[in-house]
Amino acid sequence: MILWRAANDDHIGDSCSFAETREAAEAYLDNPGFGGDTLFTADVEVGDYLDLTGDDAVEQLQAALGSDHDFGAIGIDELVPRIADRLCEAGVQWVRVCESFPAETTTWIYVGGVAGEEPELVEAE
Repeated sequence: MILWRAANDDHIGDSCSFAETREAAEAYLDNPGFGGDTLFTADVEVGDYLDLTGDDAVEQLQAALGSDHDFGAIGIDELVPRIADRLCEAGVQWVRVCESFPAETTTWIYVGGVAGEEPELVEAE
């Protein structure tokens, strides 16, 4: 699958977000504090992933972590990067979430994995 990312460089760390569409990624080209000034693509193979797009997102997250922790009122799209290390330790590499910006879009968050298997960014034309 081709995913999109606006960033200032091609560095991939834990909890990098990717848009499903070019248009959604382009919204981050001029979004201070988020994204960056260059549009990239990544051709990734996403096998198993944690899908947190449904109404049961918190329950799915709790099950993946083996925890009944109440994560509070923070949105899932903001919570996942804060607990990326825990998700990675639980064997999760990718998480799919509903995004708050741009509204009604879907974001894929790379929470980590085996060194050398990070998505490779290619500058978009």
